[in-house]
Amino acid sequence: MRNQVRRLTLIAAAAVLITFSLSRLWLLYAHKFYDITGRAQWIWAPHQLSRNMPVAFFATREFNLPPNRYFTRIKIAGDPEYTLWFNGTEIGGRKLGDARALDVYDVTDIARTSANRMVIGVRSGDGVGGIIASVDIAPDYQNVIVTDGSWHIVRRWIDDLMVHDPEPQAMTRPMLLGRPPLGRWNYLGRQDAKRAEAPHRVIAPRAAFDIKTALPAVEVRGGVAITVSQRKRATVFDFSPITARTRLTLRYVSGAEHVVNVRFANERSELFAIEGPVEQFVFAEGERTILDPVERRFRYVSVYGGEATAEVVQ
Repeated sequence: MRNQVRRLTLIAAAAVLITFSLSRLWLLYAHKFYDITGRAQWIWAPHQLSRNMPVAFFATREFNLPPNRYFTRIKIAGDPEYTLWFNGTEIGGRKLGDARALDVYDVTDIARTSANRMVIGVRSGDGVGGIIASVDIAPDYQNVIVTDGSWHIVRRWIDDLMVHDPEPQAMTRPMLLGRPPLGRWNYLGRQDAKRAEAPHRVIAPRAAFDIKTALPAVEVRGGVAITVSQRKRATVFDFSPITARTRLTLRYVSGAEHVVNVRFANERSELFAIEGPVEQFVFAEGERTILDPVERRFRYVSVYGGEATAEVVQ
């Protein structure tokens, strides 16, 4: 009996030792992932994700930084797309796509010891997504600022949003989605990102004309969802072949989130295609102008419904 107890004790001790060793190995392997995101959480505007409704909002945070920092770097990912401003300067942005990585921007030259302000604009055509960000000040990933419940969510655009938040009643706290690994984002890598250049010139279209075309739409007939062609009018802006970012301006200010469908094309025949890539630009409530975070090569910008005008920025 005593020998049996001794064997069971040894087996239990060995199991504990093996479990501890495996857990330490896993932590050692995963440490690099935790270092990348630190305590940052994926956040989103309070929203019922199952509603399939467009969402556009701005996440804001004001903060101080320690004076003895080595540098100031912002790590950020936004799904499906984001635009980042820091201390009133547009830093960058992109559509996440298949590149599941944090963009790393060096903002040392414009960082301050006190009164720093970060604004992240996020847009989603179906209301689903997430943003995660942190601010590093040293090589050992000292995340002094991270996305968490302390951020503010602003759903309506105001002209001085880059300077200060609106009244408290116009803001909410974010919905916390969790820390990596999470859902489709899993663990995030990192990639150095180039900061956006200040626009040097604005170019108006050389011509604009209206066309009649169509877009695919889903209708339910007899309880069955089918794809149909929905006739649409579009305004086409011709810039000649160019590589630039597009700036869209609504013809009127919307009192709610508003989606504008846009097709970029190089050939005139592509404008009449029903199938093919169509970009969605989601305007926040009260927002009239959007600058595409993506630089593209195109000739035509086709705005469905003629709801907005287009110009390009270089």
